[in-house]
Amino acid sequence: MRTATLTLLFLLSFICSSFAAWDKPAVRLTGMYRYDLRQDNHDLWITRASLALTYKNIADDPLFKIIPFFEARRNIHKHIWERKEAGVEIGKDIFPWFYLGSAIEQVWMNEDYQYYRRYEKRQYTACEPRLLFSHNILNTKFLTLKGFILDEYTYDFNKARGTCNEVAIGVIIPVTKYLESQVNWRHIDRIHYYDSDTVEGSVTLVF
Repeated sequence: MRTATLTLLFLLSFICSSFAAWDKPAVRLTGMYRYDLRQDNHDLWITRASLALTYKNIADDPLFKIIPFFEARRNIHKHIWERKEAGVEIGKDIFPWFYLGSAIEQVWMNEDYQYYRRYEKRQYTACEPRLLFSHNILNTKFLTLKGFILDEYTYDFNKARGTCNEVAIGVIIPVTKYLESQVNWRHIDRIHYYDSDTVEGSVTLVF
């Protein structure tokens, strides 16, 4: 795993030295509340920080993005940090409405992942491919709404199998250039274990 990561970083460095330049980095700070419709005492407050680095070719067209990130999820009922993630996502806007990416992340987990109310504490490395479809559904002088459909699949390298698949549908509301909000529904399929349906609301600072 470590060899593969170092090889990937070397290839990215080689590619980056052959083309133009990086775009201005975009920092995103997100606070999200996740309300679980199926499980009691399972509502979460999620904090996520990321840095989007976009690489462009000589024609100033975006080639790909590298996004280091950190995320922490806290159970507001049990007052414990259920999950912390740190990793790097590499992705590309294939079309203006379609983003394809994949993250390599280190996860520190202390949550009831297999059976509700039975907590499991472990550390592992995972890969998380991400598909995002988005499109403006309302664009007026006073209000803009962007609809989206997101799919995330988690592969646990330690268990050598997929452990989770999440599908989300919602809207993004740009408030200003530096602030956006989001509301969505999410289905979480913990493969071979219990499922969750959640309603989520978030606010993101962009600078």
